[in-house]
Amino acid sequence: MLRVTPQISSLSSETFTRRIVMPMAGMIVVAVGLVLAFVVVSADGQNRLEVSSSTKLAETALNVNQRQMGRNLRDYAVWEDVYHNLHVNVDFDWAATDGNVGANIYEGLGYEMAFVINPEGETTYAVIDGIPQKANALDFLPEGLDGLIAAGRAQVKPVVSLLESGSDVLMVAVNSILPPSIDKATTDPASLSMLIFVKQLDETFLTRMGDEYLLEGLHIVRDPALLQPASVPLMDSAGTILAYLTWTPATPGYELLSLLLPPLGIAILILAAFAWQVVNNARRSTSALEDSARVVESYAQTLQESEARFRDVAEASSDWIWECDPDLRLIYFSARFSEVTGISAASVLGKPLEQFFSSDSETDGWAQLLEGTHEHSTFRDLRCFYRDVSGNSRICRLAGRPIFDATRGFIGYRGTATDITEEVEAQARANHLALHDALTGLPNRVLFRERLDGAFEGKRRDTQWISVLCLDLDHFKEVNDTLGHGFGDALLVKVAERLRLCVRPGDTVARLGGDEFAIIQVGVNGPDEAAALSLRIVDIIKEPFIIEGQELHIGVSIGAAVPDETNNDPDKLLKCADIALYRAKQTGRGTVRFFEPRMDNELQARKSLEYEMRHALGREEFVLNYQPLIDLRTQRVTAVEALLRWHHPEHGLVSPEIFIPIAEKCGLITPISEWVLRTA
Repeated sequence: MLRVTPQISSLSSETFTRRIVMPMAGMIVVAVGLVLAFVVVSADGQNRLEVSSSTKLAETALNVNQRQMGRNLRDYAVWEDVYHNLHVNVDFDWAATDGNVGANIYEGLGYEMAFVINPEGETTYAVIDGIPQKANALDFLPEGLDGLIAAGRAQVKPVVSLLESGSDVLMVAVNSILPPSIDKATTDPASLSMLIFVKQLDETFLTRMGDEYLLEGLHIVRDPALLQPASVPLMDSAGTILAYLTWTPATPGYELLSLLLPPLGIAILILAAFAWQVVNNARRSTSALEDSARVVESYAQTLQESEARFRDVAEASSDWIWECDPDLRLIYFSARFSEVTGISAASVLGKPLEQFFSSDSETDGWAQLLEGTHEHSTFRDLRCFYRDVSGNSRICRLAGRPIFDATRGFIGYRGTATDITEEVEAQARANHLALHDALTGLPNRVLFRERLDGAFEGKRRDTQWISVLCLDLDHFKEVNDTLGHGFGDALLVKVAERLRLCVRPGDTVARLGGDEFAIIQVGVNGPDEAAALSLRIVDIIKEPFIIEGQELHIGVSIGAAVPDETNNDPDKLLKCADIALYRAKQTGRGTVRFFEPRMDNELQARKSLEYEMRHALGREEFVLNYQPLIDLRTQRVTAVEALLRWHHPEHGLVSPEIFIPIAEKCGLITPISEWVLRTA
């Protein structure tokens, strides 16, 4: 027996080493290798994701700056004063005045250059680094400017593109100088001057953009070999790459590796030492071998549970982890739960799932989960509500998967919860801003048109009356010019508040832009109610406005229209109301006019006369009649009065009382006056 015992002990130790220890060691090596590979792949994936995210940020930054530049240019291009002082006539003194098109272009907007180019392609005005001067735009923009101007003439909206000038990359915006008073349908784009803004993508601009969008080391390179890991090509409107915008992206994956690898290496060393100790103990005695086997089994079970939780977290990718038992009572929350909600996990554990989370009654997945008819399957994107420590309602997205024991018995759910409150609120704000005016909170033109279409649908269905009112504020420009845009914005907010008080809950008050508003009345009994509303608005707008201690007085002109056989669709009705507003502005400020068919005819005739008058000078249709002035005492001619007449080829002699006011309105009075002076 004494000789057999060592043999049995040796045999047991060798068998244990061959059958248990060696496979276990191999499994540990494979597991460690897989963990290391997973960590490295995850780190590399995070780095690539960061590059992709920062690239989208860079593209967004360029697009935002281009759109802002287009909006700034558009504000100047539609300005009546710019049209008269930089297109009809080039008034250098007016343009150079601060606040017009002078130093404010550089100091206020940050654009290094601005040019005005007339229809003949000549640069008639320039601002270089905030200094108005006479310069040729082609000296600063030798390549691509002609094509950009041609594109700008082809459309009403600004055209923004990147151009190359020497070693510099420039952001250039072009737009026709075309104010609202000019009829776009009858205006030849080639006859308009072009307004140009230029922004240099210099170090200051790139540093500011990099700080705003978290793009470290943002700079421009031309050699692709010098690109950083993240870059965006800078292309002109034809798609030609001018240069590259490059930066150094963050490396969260490498940072994660630097945090995980040291403790992971220590853990591996500890595990190796532990395995070596187990092998030695196993060889010394069978008892120690059995004890070590139980310890190894316990650690293997713990490792499997940890791996399962790790996989769940990696797949769900959320803010915190939760777990519930088969009765859907919460039994576990990760530490992130308290950080996000401010609630102690201990105060929630043991409560039913629906006592903390709630959902819409219409959500089928939630109802099935609570009723036990969910078939113990994985679920995702289950939107729920909960309240944080302050009692505020929050929105989260639940994901979970069933948990089974060794016998495949269901023991609960484990999953993640992602707080998406800010995401939902941001989406709601974006939807609201898309349909409402940011200054006054009123519906914008898009929502106004939707409401108008809906009102017509209701009219066809219920045969109810509707009316449309177009409003234009009188003397509003004087407030902007004298007190500034801040007072003008505050005044628009006050006007919007008063207009809301004038209408019924079912009516719509919208701001169409500038100082233009529109109202949709629904369910009215006839034009009399629209007239009554118009008079109420005129009276309430005439009352003084108190803004920052100053008393402001303005008025409002209103054009109204109701549907009939000639304007029985939304577009025609809105056009009729706009024509009536035009007639109200002609008649006098603070007046109300309802649309009449003759108004449209008169307006079309006026536009036709204006169009023909633009060509009358070139066709030599204007003539001068000379009337002598005689001294009655001496019977001698003391002077000769030159009388302007227009011999229209179709209408014959047109009275000056008709065409002179039109010439003054459309800006033709100056060239006609110059012709009279030269001819007389």
